[in-house]
Amino acid sequence: MRIGLFSDTYLPDINGVVSSVELLRKKLTEKGCDVYVICTYPGLVKVKREGNIIRLPGIEFKKLYGYAITSPVHLLMIDEIGKLNLDIIHVHTEFGVGIFAQMCADRLHIPLVRTYHTTYEDYTHYVNFLGLDSVDKAAKKIIANLSKMFGDRCMRLISPSAKTKDMLIRYGVKTPIVIIPTGTELDLFRKENTSPERIKQIKQECGIADDFKMLLYVGRIAAEKSIDLIVRSFVKVKALGLKIKLVVIGGGPDLADLMALSEQLGLQDYIYFGNKRPFTEVPSYYHSADAFISASTTETQGMTYVEAMASGLPIFARRDECVDGLLFEGETGYYFDDEDELVAKISAFMQSDQECLRKMSTKCLQKVEKYDADVFAANIYELYENSINEYNRYYLICKTKLKDDYVVLELENSYHSKEDLIVSLDDFYDYGLRKNDKMKIQVFDELKTKENEVLAYRACLRKLAIKDYTVKQMYDYLTKKYETMPIGQINEIVDRLMQRQLLDDEKYARAHIAGLEAKLMSSAHIINLLRRDGVAPDVIEKVVVADEDRELKKCLKLAAKHQNSIKGKSYRYKKQLILKKLLNDGYAYEIAAAAIDGVDFSEDIVNESEVIRKEAKKAKNRYAKSLTGTQLRNRVFHYLASKGFSSENIYAILSEMEWDDE
Repeated sequence: MRIGLFSDTYLPDINGVVSSVELLRKKLTEKGCDVYVICTYPGLVKVKREGNIIRLPGIEFKKLYGYAITSPVHLLMIDEIGKLNLDIIHVHTEFGVGIFAQMCADRLHIPLVRTYHTTYEDYTHYVNFLGLDSVDKAAKKIIANLSKMFGDRCMRLISPSAKTKDMLIRYGVKTPIVIIPTGTELDLFRKENTSPERIKQIKQECGIADDFKMLLYVGRIAAEKSIDLIVRSFVKVKALGLKIKLVVIGGGPDLADLMALSEQLGLQDYIYFGNKRPFTEVPSYYHSADAFISASTTETQGMTYVEAMASGLPIFARRDECVDGLLFEGETGYYFDDEDELVAKISAFMQSDQECLRKMSTKCLQKVEKYDADVFAANIYELYENSINEYNRYYLICKTKLKDDYVVLELENSYHSKEDLIVSLDDFYDYGLRKNDKMKIQVFDELKTKENEVLAYRACLRKLAIKDYTVKQMYDYLTKKYETMPIGQINEIVDRLMQRQLLDDEKYARAHIAGLEAKLMSSAHIINLLRRDGVAPDVIEKVVVADEDRELKKCLKLAAKHQNSIKGKSYRYKKQLILKKLLNDGYAYEIAAAAIDGVDFSEDIVNESEVIRKEAKKAKNRYAKSLTGTQLRNRVFHYLASKGFSSENIYAILSEMEWDDE
């Protein structure tokens, strides 16, 4: 396999990223891979080539990292990278070389993976010179957006720890995140590798008296490492007469300030600053120490803890997720959160006997076995293989067609098979989909799963364009029409419609009440209809106003309407029918009776004789086809009686009529 490791920092720099890159280069080369490191050097002239190490010119940025930052634009070098015939690109930093790596991957169609080494949100103080909250929040938001943008443009994102993975998920990164702790060559940190003479020499260099213990810090000297907390705690260590000296190995932008602080506090005999050391010498400093300390909470993994424990040293650390699984109180080291707690833990350590310290050392060695370099390299190699295989199953976005609030993607896979995919506008932008880009297979699978949701959402919009629906009615529609759709997707559709205020039960209820009131419907009937439609009781109670005067006015209008619609009945029977209709319409008996009393039936009474004549004539014509004589008269009489007319009035009208048997 031909592998390109891209990083803004590399040897002779000393930091966690360099350690990871160099370890990978070494172990993958041992596996028979052709490994190329593309990095930077402080210079402005030309590209340097040292075997498989390619260095791009850049400017040294001492304030932040102390290594060279290069422009991401090296157009001529893209062709040179193409000549390497890389199978995969592994990016270890996000800027400069990292962006250049992305350009190479895009232009040369090479699968790309990333390792997220640095929690950049802990470094915003480098741009927030005034310490303003607003600047800090803005910087963290920019970091989150950039991390998401970079993270989503790779096949796999490697996280050294669960802490970092959780942070990336919080940023909204959708690329699969794989936790692979950075390994280390544990054998390099075995104490027997350093001779007693070398240990004695280091202790003399650091001014460690024979009866003093050595507490070691290795790493970058910068504000985010909180080394000043350790320095200040040594004021109390000195006051207590504890025989232990702090040795600080490393360089960085805060080295001079910390040295000045140590001198100001009168701690020259208790703290030694050793500046940078070559990587090959660092294990010997671990072997010369009695314990290791770091106050940083900005580590993605904390490789110096692993190195120290691989050297058999117990560790002092502030409570942070990066030491979960490493630090066990009293077994492999000590937790602290502030100066007082640190001093107390140092005191406890100083009182530990040799047997206790031996057990702690053994426990430390056991806990770091999982960080073996060969295991680390094997995990990375397997990830490379999976990424390459998956990359060969990509989809090319040939065309994008905007349709209202969704997008149709015309796709073609590596086998030149074409397929259309419908995605929402939100997903189109969130996933950064663009014409001629390659869509990772897992992204296609995710969006394909969501395609039915997009279509269902569109169907809901079409229905809502015609009429309003309640939340329940929309749930009923979706669960019936899309029986196989997971309830989670249905919930997302309904929630989205509610967020856009396209589904609003209160709005629905108020609109329907206005229409139902215009139809003179009773409040009880309105409530029942709203309940049937799924409107919640508290919403109904809020929008339906119980007002007897208003009910009576509606009921009176409805009674008059019924009065005009009922034909061919006696006025008494008409009153009964109207009362029955009003009760069926949901009005209370008292309200209905009061409304009947308010209706003017005088015209009905005056016209009743004429109504009987018309009904009698109609009945005679109907029944004369089959009846004659007395049978016909009796049948007409019973018909008129069923209409509620009195016997006296019926006989009077029938006596006026001519009958064949007379």
